Amino acid sequence: MREKAAFPPFKLYRPQGDHPDWETLKHEALELAAAIGCNLDRSSSFLQRSLLGERKRAGIAKMLQSFRTNKRRMDRGRHNFVPLFYIWTMTNRCNFDCTYCSDHRGSTYPERYRLGFREELTTEQGRRLIKTMRGATAIYFCGGEPTLRRDLPELLDYSTGLNMFNMINTNGSLIGDLLLKPEYRDFLRQMDVIIVSLDALSVERLAGIYRVGRKVAQKTLRNLLALKALQKQFPFKLVANTVITRENIAEVYHVLDWCCDLGITFSPVSANINHHPDRALLHRPDYRNLVDVILERAAAGFPMIASRNALNRLLQASGFSCYPSVFDHIDCDGRMFWPCKAFREAVMVNVLDYENVHDLHRAAAELVAPENFHGSGPGQCGGSCAWMQNCVTDMYARGLSRGLFRSGLIQEIRGLLRS
Repeated sequence: MREKAAFPPFKLYRPQGDHPDWETLKHEALELAAAIGCNLDRSSSFLQRSLLGERKRAGIAKMLQSFRTNKRRMDRGRHNFVPLFYIWTMTNRCNFDCTYCSDHRGSTYPERYRLGFREELTTEQGRRLIKTMRGATAIYFCGGEPTLRRDLPELLDYSTGLNMFNMINTNGSLIGDLLLKPEYRDFLRQMDVIIVSLDALSVERLAGIYRVGRKVAQKTLRNLLALKALQKQFPFKLVANTVITRENIAEVYHVLDWCCDLGITFSPVSANINHHPDRALLHRPDYRNLVDVILERAAAGFPMIASRNALNRLLQASGFSCYPSVFDHIDCDGRMFWPCKAFREAVMVNVLDYENVHDLHRAAAELVAPENFHGSGPGQCGGSCAWMQNCVTDMYARGLSRGLFRSGLIQEIRGLLRS
C-alpha cells in the first residue's frame, strides 16, 4: 500500500525484460526515503514553505528588476544583459564517464580532469563567487559531478541566505547516501530544482552509457525514485534530463512514458557535437517520430521542462537565436567564459576580481562585445548549439522584445517554478 500511495501505477510505460524489478526498486526507494526523512530538517511544513515563499518572492522581485534593466538595453540594441542565471562548473571530477559527455569545447569533463585541469575554488572563494554573482536570479550547480564537492551543503547554505534560486544537475548516483549525512539535512528545503540524468531504463544500457557497473546504474534509478517520494515533504522540482543520441532512441520512449506516469518533469535534449547539433540524428525518421510524441505529451499537459513551442525549437535545433550574456558559464577555477563557453576564442575573466556582476560584465564587454554575437558571420560565434540553456536565452530575449505575457515567457517561468 505504501508503494501505491507514493508512486502512481504505470499506464503509459510498459516494463521491458531488461528493465529493473520495479516493485523491489520502489520498496528500496521508500526505505531510503524514510531513512532520509529522519535526517532532514524537522522544521514545521508551514515554516519551511514560508521561508521558501519568502526566498522565491525575493528572487522574482530581483528577476523583474533585471528584466526592466535588460529590456531597456535590448531596446537600445545592447546585449550585455544582467544575467538571469549562471552555471558554475564546480569541478571537472566525475564518477561517471558518459559516452555523450561534452564540456562544450570539444572535450569531456573526465578527460579534462585526467589531463590535469583540476584547480577548484576553495570554500571561501566559492562564497566570494556567489556573493559577486548575487545580481543574477539563479545559480546552477554542475560539474563534472557537483556532489563530489564536500562543501556543496555549505555553499548552498550561503546562496540560500542571499535569496538565490538554487538548481543542480547531477548524475544522481551519490545523492541517496549524501542525504543521510547531517550536513545535508537542509538540502531538499534549499534546492529548488534537482535535475538528474536519465538516458535509459535498461540497467545494462544505462551502465554502458555511463560506463559504470550495473549496481551503480540501478542505484541511480533507486535514488531518483527516493527523490520522487520525498517530494511529498519538500516542494523541490524533480527533473529527469535525457540526452537523445543515435544509440538510445528506443529507450527514450520508455523514459518518457515512465516520467509521465510518475509525474517527473521530463527534460529532453538531442546530443550536440562540440558546438553544433548532431544533424545526422535530427534527420533520422525514428528521432523525428520521437520528437512528435514528446510534443504531443507536452500539448496534453504532462510535466515538461518547457512549453511545447520551446521544446519544438530545441529538439529541431532551429528557430531560435542564442544571447550568451543571459547566462554566465563559470569554470571550476572561478573564471568566466565570455561571451560564451563554446566560442573557441572566448576570453576568460576572473570573477573574483570584481565586486558585483555589473562590474564583471562591464569589464568583459570591453574585451569582446556581446552584441549580435550568435551567428556565422564575421566576429560571431560560428556555432549553432542546441542545449537547453541556449534555448532559454532565446525565450528570455523574446520576452525582452515582445513583453512577458505576449512572448509566453511568464508561462515558461511559472512552469519552471511549479513543483
